Amino acid sequence: MAADSSRIAIPAFGTKGKLWLGLLASLMVAGLAAWGYQLTTGLVATGMRNVFSWGLYIMMFVLFVGLSAGGLIISSAPKFFHSHRYEGFARLGVLVSLACITVAGLLILPDIGRPERLYQFFTSPDFRSPMVWDFGIVILYGVLNLWYLWLLTRRDLAARGSPLALGVDDTDAGRERDRTLMFWTAALALPTAVALHSVTGWIFATQIGRGDWFSPLVAPVFIAKALVSGLGLLLVVSILADRLTNYEVNREELTSLGKLLGIFLALHVVYLLAAERLPHAWANHFEFWAITESFLIGESVYFWLWTVVGGAVPLVMLMIPSLRKRVSVIFTASLLAVFGTMFEGIRLVFTGYEVANINLPPGISLGGEYAGITTGIWATAGAYTPTLVEVVVTLGIVAFGALIVTLGLKYVPIQRVDGQYATDGGTQERQ
Repeated sequence: MAADSSRIAIPAFGTKGKLWLGLLASLMVAGLAAWGYQLTTGLVATGMRNVFSWGLYIMMFVLFVGLSAGGLIISSAPKFFHSHRYEGFARLGVLVSLACITVAGLLILPDIGRPERLYQFFTSPDFRSPMVWDFGIVILYGVLNLWYLWLLTRRDLAARGSPLALGVDDTDAGRERDRTLMFWTAALALPTAVALHSVTGWIFATQIGRGDWFSPLVAPVFIAKALVSGLGLLLVVSILADRLTNYEVNREELTSLGKLLGIFLALHVVYLLAAERLPHAWANHFEFWAITESFLIGESVYFWLWTVVGGAVPLVMLMIPSLRKRVSVIFTASLLAVFGTMFEGIRLVFTGYEVANINLPPGISLGGEYAGITTGIWATAGAYTPTLVEVVVTLGIVAFGALIVTLGLKYVPIQRVDGQYATDGGTQERQ
């Protein structure tokens, strides 16, 4: 039976919604202005130099690639195994994944310095470079997310009479065909998500001049990081959407996903950390305390922010069944997990770039302004602090991702509840 095609009147944003949109618009305008300034003055406007050629843009690129990959894996895996488990999170997970991969792709533009040459990726790509493969997978992944979200919602959009249905009719036969398409889309999405973060990890692992990244475990660590951060962000967004919109969280599924996040944290922060650091510690030191110290004691505050604040604390919170049932605990643990993953990325770049792979002076030219007559322009170690320009550009791009999620929650049927199509604007019963 075809559904009633009468339209739902979606109300305009309220006062709080307009203030939120105004904040996002202000950040995006400021980000564009800062990027314009950077294009005018060059990458010298950033804190990056020859020693530190990757900075805040790449740190956040790695974070948002992981956020996107983890979200899509969680949303696609049940579809692939013909399970209805976590059905209430599937559409929201793909929407968040789409927003994150958009942010990740846009972060590449200010980092390359000469975005007008981006066409060369299409006209003369060098397939020997992992950068080419990563950029290609980012584009494919973004298209896949857009298709998957539309596939998940197009029949409900048609039932609401939305132009976003693009002429698709809402029929029972059509919904049955879409279930088959969802399976094959999930079958494609899962390996693509794994490839996305694996290739990103291999970009680091194949930089021979950076010994701290040269490890066969980089790609598995990146996948584990994606599962932790992607699921953590999905839980944070779902709880916020439950409080601020008509989206309703299934508390049983929420608790189950909180438990799953705890398992991912244990795998990532406990097992893979040991698997990566213990052999290095053993190779460098042969005394018991020296091995233990190198393994357990971090080399910077970023290590502690990742392993303790973003790892051990949320893991303990999610290990205790009585605590895990509380929404506030799941929200806090998920937020800490995303926070910790961000600082793991900061530590990754800072550790890899802090010391140049050169034993003797003169080293590497700093590449900055030089007004003296000594050899001070040369360095075998570097330091990096993001400039205000980098921070504002990054905030503007992240705000654009937040806008995608905001508009998606408002105008796309993100949740189906008891035969109804729910959006931020209301519900409509299926006839």
